[in-house]
Amino acid sequence: MARKRRPMGALEDHVMEYLWAIDAPVSAADVHQAVAPDLAYTTMTTVLTRLVDKGRLERARAGRYFVFAPLSSEADHRASSMTDALGAAGDHAAVLSKFVDSLATDDAKVLRRLLDEDA
Repeated sequence: MARKRRPMGALEDHVMEYLWAIDAPVSAADVHQAVAPDLAYTTMTTVLTRLVDKGRLERARAGRYFVFAPLSSEADHRASSMTDALGAAGDHAAVLSKFVDSLATDDAKVLRRLLDEDA
């Protein structure tokens, strides 16, 4: 039976979500155990190294091993992704309109309050 594959980038997303939740530098072994103990340890170290290379994590020596921590908060990362997506759109007004229409009522209220504070 074929093993079900994760979507591309899903493991990186899980690693980042774990590190944002922990909010402290952690070892590759800790990340491996918490996020994907079913995978080979070397797979996790490869993912962590790629995230360092992409500028999403920092790696620091802690005795005989390395610890990893996010370089930005989840909020900063998500906001940057949203800004990049909007920047790639041809019609910003149409994209923003669809985005606002898709918001839950509570999220729309928060957005309105934030926009009113900046006005």
